[in-house]
Formats: sequence, C-alpha cells, structure tokens
Amino acid sequence: MEFRKTKVLPLDTPADARRIFHEMVNDEPFVLFVVVGAGSAAEALVSKAGKFAGQDTEPRWVIWARSVEDIASEIRGLAEASPGFIDQILGGKAAAFTTSIGDDIRDVILTTEDADNVRVVQAFLRAEA
Repeated sequence: MEFRKTKVLPLDTPADARRIFHEMVNDEPFVLFVVVGAGSAAEALVSKAGKFAGQDTEPRWVIWARSVEDIASEIRGLAEASPGFIDQILGGKAAAFTTSIGDDIRDVILTTEDADNVRVVQAFLRAEA
C-alpha cells in the first residue's frame, strides 16, 4: 500500500515513538489524522487518509501509531473537543482520531464505524474547523 505524508511510529523504541508523536503534535503546525492499532484494516485506513492529506506544503499529515500504549502519556496531555475522546482512544474503541493545529483532539473514528472516504474527509474537516 502507498503511504503519503505519513509518519509510522516505531514499535521497537517506545521513547522514540513518544518523541516523534510529541514533535508532530506540539512542534509542527499540522492537522493530524492518527490511526491507532496494527493489522490490515489499520494499514488500509493509513493509506486512505494519506490520499486526503493534500500536497506536501499543506498542513494535513497522517501518523500510524501501531502501539497506542507507547504514546498514551502524550494522548492524555491533549485537550479534547468532546469529553470522552481520550477514554475512547485509550480504551481501544478508536480506529483513528484527528488533532487540530491547536493540538486538541477534534474527532474520533470508532472501530465500529465504517471509515469510508467521506468519514475520513469529515474527520480532517472537523480538525480544521
């Protein structure tokens, strides 16, 4: 699968995964689509989100966090647009989430949802609103 504008967090070094996630969220002016978990469904969602990330100069980027536990402390430190987003992410109910340029969680795509093209674009748009 093709990954465009995607940062895949390492599995073998949790400290590096945390550092990279922290830098992309806090140090860069990015709108992020963060896919959590491993497997073929997650991989397909990463690829799909990358197709909607736009040109290299645009702020949309994708992160693939195959181990959400590695970045849990960073996620807990984020503001959330709706109460419960962090619990959904850390509780294993999220397939993906988006963050705004202001570094708050704006949307969560649940594992029970169909993450089709419309839903992926909707998640990006909610992060940009």
